[in-house]
Formats: sequence, structure tokens, C-alpha cells
Amino acid sequence: MPIEFTFLADRVDAIPIISKWYFDEWGHLVQGDSIERIRDRIEDYMNRDEIPFILVAANGNDLVGAAQLKYYEMAEMFPDKEHWIGGIYVAASHRGQGYGSQIVEQIVKMAPKYGVETLHLQTEALDGGLYARLGWTPYAHVISRGLDVLVMEQQLSG
Repeated sequence: MPIEFTFLADRVDAIPIISKWYFDEWGHLVQGDSIERIRDRIEDYMNRDEIPFILVAANGNDLVGAAQLKYYEMAEMFPDKEHWIGGIYVAASHRGQGYGSQIVEQIVKMAPKYGVETLHLQTEALDGGLYARLGWTPYAHVISRGLDVLVMEQQLSG
């Protein structure tokens, strides 16, 4: 079955699931973080017509993943880098099936409609991993929240 994309604003039932995914994956990076705090932050992404938003990926009734299009993920280090893709997550049971690539490619395809010319992301895969295979260019290697990360960018065409 082909992957279907929906805005989180149209899949509010996904909020508890995505909150748990994000907490389990990244909750340890923010002292005192909780599923409830993540849920509160996610509610800021309940948009369709403007940034920030979360795109939800589903295969039939199964939620497979999510990604965010947002502003200034690493503002303290890169104040001139406005648009970011983040929170890219594929459920463990669906990994290795190409969903991550499809989710990233969908955000890249949608971003120009929101006025985005250059998109940025950070990854712990210091060789660029999936993103290098999708044509992203390394920009900087930095330490963020105690993690070694590679910041990458992609120029978009309208």
C-alpha cells in the first residue's frame, strides 16, 4: 500500500503516538523533558498553511513516521539558517523499507510552497547517511546538546 501524507492538524489522533516516539528517541537530550511537554510543543505544529507543521506518514491505518518543517532549529549556532527539517522519525517496525526517504522527499517537495529556498537539518550520521544519498550537502560538523552532529543543507527549486 502506498504511503499517505497528512498534516498533523488533520490527524490529531497521532499526537500521543508521535509524542511517545519523540520522547523515546530524543527525550533524554532535554533535562526534565516528558511526553507531556513534548505533546505541548507538538501542538505548536498544528498548521497546514504555514510553518511550522508536522507531516504524518501512514501506510493504511498504520502510522509509519513523521517529520517537521520548522524555523531555526539551531538558532544559537546558525542564526542565518532559517528553515529546517527535523523530528524525522520512522517507527521501528517500519524501518528499512524506504519510508524515511519518502518522508524527507515529501517535505523537500512541499517546502518551496512555503517560501523555502534552502532547507537545513542535523544528523548524528556523520557521513550524512540517508541525507547524503538524497543529495543533501554537508555544511558543518558541530557538537549540539553533547552530540556530534553533521549539519546539512539542500537548495530547493520552486
